[in-house]
Amino acid sequence: MELKLEEIKKKSGKKMSKELIQEQLELEEIIIEKQEISLKRRVSQILDTMSFEVKRTWKTFIIMLFVYFAIFLLNLLIYELQESAGVELPDDPIDYIGGYFGMFGILIIISTATFGGSIIAEDFQKQTGNLLFPKISKSRLLIGRVISRYALNAILIIFYYILVASITNYKYNELPDTLIDSMGWALFYTFMLFTFVIFMSSINKSKSAAIIVSILLFLIAFNIITMVLIMTRTGIEPVFIPTYYENIIEASLDMPDPRFEKATFGPHGRSDVEFKRWLTPSKSGAFIGMSLFSVLLLIGAFFFYKRRQSKNE
Repeated sequence: MELKLEEIKKKSGKKMSKELIQEQLELEEIIIEKQEISLKRRVSQILDTMSFEVKRTWKTFIIMLFVYFAIFLLNLLIYELQESAGVELPDDPIDYIGGYFGMFGILIIISTATFGGSIIAEDFQKQTGNLLFPKISKSRLLIGRVISRYALNAILIIFYYILVASITNYKYNELPDTLIDSMGWALFYTFMLFTFVIFMSSINKSKSAAIIVSILLFLIAFNIITMVLIMTRTGIEPVFIPTYYENIIEASLDMPDPRFEKATFGPHGRSDVEFKRWLTPSKSGAFIGMSLFSVLLLIGAFFFYKRRQSKNE
């Protein structure tokens, strides 16, 4: 009898263990299925946010497209007037392309400030964030906005390069290989400035304040700091100034060696004071510097975004 009872217990134990294993497998399948659904839902929410942002800002995008085109036409007109006055075009197409970058940095500043200034501040200024997206996390909302608005900025940059490449090829029947490198640096620089504007948007109470503060810093404050470094003859490369990285956009067409120039100045015609002006960062320095700026600014922007949300500002 005892042997039979033990056999029955062993058989029932085996059945119970099989049932437990089966239940565990079914539970794991359910968890995996829910994770897949959750991932699809997250991606879908980001894509929906991107679509919404494009529809919301397409008029601004068209205006900026005309602005980029107008600046290109202005540079082209200057070249045409010089030709009609007997001034020959540069022998090197790289020098010709350089003429189109005179106001390019300002264009990037304007477009990044326009698209990035309202990316966070507008939610708190108009209290629209929770109304429009009541079931989406702030991280996915921010990701969707950043991707869509930067993509619009990138299209503007690529559009400008296509115009410049087209007219250069028409004039010289050739294009420098480094033009692609220059466009890559322009896109990277645009993203870095875009993250800076997003950060400004996260700490300002209105989008207009974020836009104005960003433009003033880019056009005035950072240039003053650069001039102070030159005049004080420190010789320090201004890698900590975001706008310094704009120089590599044109310099990458034909990287100068050395990457700085020296000038002398003195009273009453005497040249007894020497100044050192950095022309461009190195390619490795530009990549590291802009990467650090972009990552730190995005982290900071997200931190202040969540903080303001928790305080219900």
